[in-house]
This record gives sequence, structure tokens and C-alpha cells, in this order.
Amino acid sequence: MKKLMILVAILTVGFANAQPGERNLTPEQMASMQSKKMTLVLDLDTKQQARVEQLLLVLAKERVADKMNREDRSQLNDLEKITRMENRLDKRIAMKREMKSILNTDQYKRWEKMIAKRAKRKAGKNKRGERRNPW
Repeated sequence: MKKLMILVAILTVGFANAQPGERNLTPEQMASMQSKKMTLVLDLDTKQQARVEQLLLVLAKERVADKMNREDRSQLNDLEKITRMENRLDKRIAMKREMKSILNTDQYKRWEKMIAKRAKRKAGKNKRGERRNPW
């Protein structure tokens, strides 16, 4: 009986840890973490890191403000959906231009490769985060 209780306790802890937790990061924390990761990968100096962090902070705040739940998104009409997609694309274009002004040419090329790799990885998953069946 004692072994069964230990096994149940281990399984309970294992399942609890396996569940994906919600990220409750503030926009400031998200921007700080992203800029530090970019500093490590792109070898940014302190001035560049500060500018990147400010840019990421603005984007994170906008993302939090624009976030909608599933029910609200389902109630959008086609025109509203197209407008939201155009706004998202405009923001991506503006970010790309701003990053180009912050980074040097080598850093910018590496950053573009990172973005392309992330997009390719994301394209291989469906809405639930599962890999698509190639057949």
C-alpha cells in the first residue's frame, strides 16, 4: 500500500509539472527578456540593447492591448478581420525598419535569419501547436 501511495504521488507531481503553465509576464518583463536574448545572439552593445528593449516594450504593450479572446474574434466581420491583419502587417514593417536602423548590417542579417527560422517553425504547426501530418 505504501508503494502505491508513493507511485500515485510521483505521478501526480509528474502530471502537474507536465502541464503548460500560463505566462503571466508583464510587457516590461517580456521586452526585457527578449532584448537580453537578442543581446546574446546578436552581440548588441548597451545602446543598441536599450533601443531594442524600448521598441519591444512598445510592441508588447500594443500586443496586450490588442489581444482578444476567442469569442470576440469570432464576432468580427470580414472587414474588421482584414483591417486587423493590415494593422499587424504595418506594425511588422515598422518594426523591421526600426530594427534596420538600430542594428548594423551583420546583426540585421542574423536577425532576419532568426525571424525566418521562427516563421518556418511556426508554419509547420497547426492552431493547437501540433505538427501537421505531411500525408
